[in-house]
Amino acid sequence: MEVTSAPYQYLPPALRREINAMLHQAYQCEGEPDPDEPLHRPALEARSFCLASHGRLAAYASVLGKDIIHLGLVFSLGSLSCVATRPEMRGRGLGERVVAAASDWLRTCGRYDIAAFSCDAGLLPFYRRAAGWEAADVVLIANGDDCALRSDALGKIVVLELLSERAKRAEASFRGSAVNLGLPPGEFI
Repeated sequence: MEVTSAPYQYLPPALRREINAMLHQAYQCEGEPDPDEPLHRPALEARSFCLASHGRLAAYASVLGKDIIHLGLVFSLGSLSCVATRPEMRGRGLGERVVAAASDWLRTCGRYDIAAFSCDAGLLPFYRRAAGWEAADVVLIANGDDCALRSDALGKIVVLELLSERAKRAEASFRGSAVNLGLPPGEFI
C-alpha cells in the first residue's frame, strides 16, 4: 500500500464521494453524508493524501493552504486537515502513514512559511509518532469576529512549526500569541 497524493480538485468524483463517506463515518457525524458536497473550498488549494487497501480508501489526510496576516506580515500557512482512518481499519498504522506523507510534503514543498493545525490533546501523541509534531504556545482564532472559533475555547492543542527563514526570524512574535487565520465564520483548522 502506497500513499498517493494529488490536488483535491483533480481527484475523480468517485474518490471524492468515497472520502466524504469515510470521513462521515470516521467522525461519527449524524445523518447521511452528501457524497457530492465538496470537502475543501477551492481557495484553500487542498492537496489530498490517500491510502487504499484492496481497492478501497483506508486512510485520508489533506493539506490546506492560505495566506495569513500576523502582526502586519503576510505568511503562507499550510495545515493538516481531515485526517481519518476507516474505523474498521484502525490500529494498523495507516493513519500514521498518511500523516507522515502529508507532513513530509507540507514541510518540503516550499510553498509555506508556517505549518499549523489544531487537534484534541489526546491525539498529540499520534501526530508526534507519525511526523514529529509538537504542541506550541499559540492560540488559533478563526477570524476577527467577537464570536470566532478559537482553539483554546474549543479545548484544542495547537501545533505550529516555522518552516521558512522569514517565519523563523519572526519566531518571538508567535510565542504566546493569538494567530488570526482569516477564515469565514464556522470554519476552523
